[in-house]
Amino acid sequence: MAGDSQEKLSKEEVADLLAQLQQASSRPECRSCECFYGFIAQLVLDADEGGKPLLETYRVDPSQVRSYLGCEPCASAEIFAAYLMRKREA
Repeated sequence: MAGDSQEKLSKEEVADLLAQLQQASSRPECRSCECFYGFIAQLVLDADEGGKPLLETYRVDPSQVRSYLGCEPCASAEIFAAYLMRKREA
């Protein structure tokens, strides 16, 4: 897993994380939530050059992003938090 001093996420790792995020974020409104796009933004920072093109389709006008929708639990936030914990431990 990519960390500040570690290697970047490969294309395969990015694809796996995006698949998890898409599966967990099944409601259409999830894809406009700041939790969803916060995770995408982190992946853009952590991805290697091979993984970045996979994230291009998730670009969105910031004015289209909604603040936290209040879902409990928030699937996007849970996946993002788990990713950050693994990253911190690496």
